Amino acid sequence: MITPNSESSWGSLVHRLRGAAVSGLLLLSAPLQAQSIFENGFEGAPLQPAPVVTVQRDDRVATLDMDYNAENPFGQFWTMSGSPDDDAGFLVTWWPDAVSAADKIRLVSGNDSAGSCLNPDHLNAPLLGKAATLPPGARWLVTGNRRVQIQPLVNGALYHLRVERISARGAITSHPAFIDFNGGDGARVAALRSSLTYFDDFNVPMGAADEKLWNNASVTSTDPRFNLFFVNDQYHAHTLQGTRVENTGDKSQTSQRFRKKLHIEDGVRRRIVFDMDAPLSPRSVWYLDLNPIPADLTAHASFFDEEGALGLPAGILRLRAIGQELSVSLIDMQGASHRLAAVNLETVGRQVVSNVRRQFDVRVGTDGVEVFVDGRSVLSTTYAPYALAAGDYELLWVGFGYNTSKDQNPYYLVHWDNFGFDGPVVDSRTVHNYVTRIEGTDYQKSNRNNNVFPMFTVNIPDDLRPTIAGATAEAWLVFTYQMGDYSTLTVLPTDFVRVNGGTPLIVPQPRNNSAPLNPDLMGWGIPHCTRQDRGSGARRHIAARDRQQHIPVQYRKHRAAELHVELFYPPGGAPAYTPPSAIHHFPLHAELPRVGPPARLQSIEATEVTDVHWLDATVVTRIPVSGLVPLNVEVGNRSWAGWAPQLMHVPVVSTEVWSSGGTAGIAKVEVFLRSVGSGTAPGQRVVLLQTAQDAPAPQGRYALQFDSGAFANGDYELFVLATTPSGLQSHPSYGDEMHHFDAGELSGAYYPIPIRVQN
Repeated sequence: MITPNSESSWGSLVHRLRGAAVSGLLLLSAPLQAQSIFENGFEGAPLQPAPVVTVQRDDRVATLDMDYNAENPFGQFWTMSGSPDDDAGFLVTWWPDAVSAADKIRLVSGNDSAGSCLNPDHLNAPLLGKAATLPPGARWLVTGNRRVQIQPLVNGALYHLRVERISARGAITSHPAFIDFNGGDGARVAALRSSLTYFDDFNVPMGAADEKLWNNASVTSTDPRFNLFFVNDQYHAHTLQGTRVENTGDKSQTSQRFRKKLHIEDGVRRRIVFDMDAPLSPRSVWYLDLNPIPADLTAHASFFDEEGALGLPAGILRLRAIGQELSVSLIDMQGASHRLAAVNLETVGRQVVSNVRRQFDVRVGTDGVEVFVDGRSVLSTTYAPYALAAGDYELLWVGFGYNTSKDQNPYYLVHWDNFGFDGPVVDSRTVHNYVTRIEGTDYQKSNRNNNVFPMFTVNIPDDLRPTIAGATAEAWLVFTYQMGDYSTLTVLPTDFVRVNGGTPLIVPQPRNNSAPLNPDLMGWGIPHCTRQDRGSGARRHIAARDRQQHIPVQYRKHRAAELHVELFYPPGGAPAYTPPSAIHHFPLHAELPRVGPPARLQSIEATEVTDVHWLDATVVTRIPVSGLVPLNVEVGNRSWAGWAPQLMHVPVVSTEVWSSGGTAGIAKVEVFLRSVGSGTAPGQRVVLLQTAQDAPAPQGRYALQFDSGAFANGDYELFVLATTPSGLQSHPSYGDEMHHFDAGELSGAYYPIPIRVQN
């Protein structure tokens, strides 16, 4: 752990460079006028003491705690009176002392993302008031959180770090804390790599994870735009997903199956490790399931974690994280779920913060399970009165959403890294996987009455023959039964698949592994992973003619999706492999619809804006105003409650942060007024506040006002809009915006609040 240098010559330099900028607030009315309501502003105020900062180093990353009580973090809100000169977060700047040319492009270039995960609006624009003071190769971010990770870093290389508090105006308000530290520290990860049977540190080029280790799948209620599993330019992995609410249900998932099995036996505690944050959007969850049978997806999708909830497979051990809560459940052999233990991580000094990964270390055996987070045991439990059988388990990550659009959140990210486990090698074969596509969905329906059946095509550009003479390879056709509607799954004994016109292969019945058999588990709407054995063959039998596999699936009444071909090769016998990302378009996070910071009018006059003023309101309720109209505006975060608007959340509550991993910051805030029934949206600007004096503000609560006396009495609409330095516009943040705007329409969406001027 590293703490700041006590003295630095930068402090006085920064103070001098702050200058005497204008306050940045304009009140605009007709005729157009400009005046400052902060006569003296904040420029004459002395700088506060430097933030208290600690640095914890890990492989290619460093975690910063800034004015942070890690052991008792709840309640460390930002107290904001409404003045733009209130403290609103931190400006973090870091730069290498020197770096090799090989690492320069990815690690210190000004063209990649500093605090986010591939959102192009988070690129390193110059700091508006401080561009001249940035050292060469410097990167920066702004944040309203008190805990943040800076990445990617060169391990063992000297870095310089500067942390300053920043106001809602985007002005530096403190002396800087300066720390020199030696970049990343790879010791822990190297020890994990040498001690675990399987380990993936995701230190691969930006794009796809290792397809020989991971399989990605989604259900029909996942929005196909938001089914992503990728590695960003910061050397860690992401699961991204969002819900498509149609007649297919409202429980979505994007799941990653690890292709190697964990062997659990009596008298031994196996070790599973991973670095992970948790989703803070209220309807978002991650699961880590230990499945006794192969499953690309889970049918255990009970958001409320109810006791006795049924699903398949049976015999699962599950870790579950939502918000600050981490729990362990066991699904018994009758398919019923039972919560064994739970902990609020915030209360044990391990608060969850978006895009800040903590180190999980799980010890699991047939006698119980214990979970450590950042070296501290946070929960430990037996399975009594239930049991976890010895055997081989597959590990399945599940990013799960329960109608995430009700969070007004089109999609969310989970950030993870350094995954692995110990134990004996269960299957030493190498898996080559080929898919129908990466982007979107391959979901298809059958219609026996019209003699219409799905046709899937899997492109395989490789020679599939083992490289060892006489060796055999095993081929499996894998897909998932997913109805995608309210009809009942029916698989007849005569239903088949045919590959490239070959012999029909009878498709398997959905597998129910409960014991004794529980037929109630075969409910409506659940996915069933199906593995069709195509047989084993010597070198000559898996031939080049199979390189493009046309696979008609003929069945009576079911649907199929997530079809892929898995080929298993003996050690040393795998031929050259072309991964799917080299065959199909691999969508990146940067290609998704982007949202700017959240923005809303929290109150007008003394009236709190609630659902009676929203677009969904059954009857339009107008807020009466007169004279100088006070406005309370929240941007980049939300206040604790209507009765405590001065308390801004920590961790930050923001769709922008949940969906991109960070904030681009706020360059300006505007308020517009439009007479009902006349003119075009957004109307006439009545307030302009510049909020990037030294850097874009990470958040703000702004007590603004406009003069209604300049306007005729009548019905009007008020609209607030914030803009990032790149020009990305804010999204409305009231509570029903996704009922009215698609994900691609949220940024800059016109969402007015009705008022009535009556002077």
